[in-house]
Amino acid sequence: MYRADVVGSLLRPDDLVQARAQLFEGRLDPAAFERVADRAVDEALRLQESAGVDVATDGEMRRAVFFDFFVSGLEGLSPLPAYTVRFHGRRPEDAMEVTIPFTVTERIRPRVCPGVAEFRYASARTSLPVKVTLPSPMMILGFWNERSRDAYPDPFELASDAATAVRGWIRDLADAGCRYIQIDAPELAEAYADEHVRAEYEQRGISAERFLAVGTELVCGLGDVDLPGVTLAMHLCKGNGTQSWVAEGGYEALAGEVFRRAAGFDRFLLEYDDDRSGSFEPLRHLPDNTVAVLGLVSTKWTELERADALLARIDDAARFHPRDRLAVATQCGFASASETAEQRRITPETQTAKLRLVAEVARTAWAT
Repeated sequence: MYRADVVGSLLRPDDLVQARAQLFEGRLDPAAFERVADRAVDEALRLQESAGVDVATDGEMRRAVFFDFFVSGLEGLSPLPAYTVRFHGRRPEDAMEVTIPFTVTERIRPRVCPGVAEFRYASARTSLPVKVTLPSPMMILGFWNERSRDAYPDPFELASDAATAVRGWIRDLADAGCRYIQIDAPELAEAYADEHVRAEYEQRGISAERFLAVGTELVCGLGDVDLPGVTLAMHLCKGNGTQSWVAEGGYEALAGEVFRRAAGFDRFLLEYDDDRSGSFEPLRHLPDNTVAVLGLVSTKWTELERADALLARIDDAARFHPRDRLAVATQCGFASASETAEQRRITPETQTAKLRLVAEVARTAWAT
């Protein structure tokens, strides 16, 4: 049982962010970039080992953004701006907009999963189990707009093709020896929780009702892949940026549909770092044999949580789901896009302290 979990991304070192910019500008060759990325992954693995968590990722150091595989792992996209994601903050100055810089312009065709190379490098350099994250197929709709209609008049056909690609990537990773695979599905949690998100889909010409129905079936259906010995997880946050978020609301509406349908998933990583995520009561919909990983430690707020307060929250969650089927983690990655500590406003020291806190609370809560 992985009690002290991590979600995915870690803060990128300054030299890696600079190297990525130089790569995109044509001032650095790919081999030189990979050497910088290798060092960053090595540092990320040492950080997680020293923190005492039970699982490691490569920090997503080789990715420009957590759903990068839709660019590096698919054919059929063009470098044209698509959807603009709006983030909200506690202060007006924390609100921001991020435009997806690629658009689907042809029928998509999957390449070999880029996560295989990530896994092989990281797993050779740590004794911890290595998790690899994959984007939910519904996230491909962020790459769909009017320029996509010739290839995909129906956006949900694009989502279906993306689900086929992600299903193949899951098999690629399993064949490579990866035993912990996570599907990142913030868009599903956002749409179930927040009516404003559903309204934005309608404004884009995407039926919100169909999004929920098709999205639930396609994302949950990824758990139907028969992969003995592989832990399959789903991460359901509400979209996180630099001290900002996309959606608000609890898991009640989602739980009755997604938890019931996703029987093939072993773990759900859920965002519970502040009051916008609601109560633990929706956990009652989870099958008893499914692990709920409580994202109690925030990656977007700089304050370090108190261990005693987190332990009390675990006690509260255990009222709705068996305690021995609970775990703890950060609520999201530390840098969903390629951001430095300065850009993210969380120092490396805070990142380290929060990872250590996850491990400390897990050891105390389950006496491990």
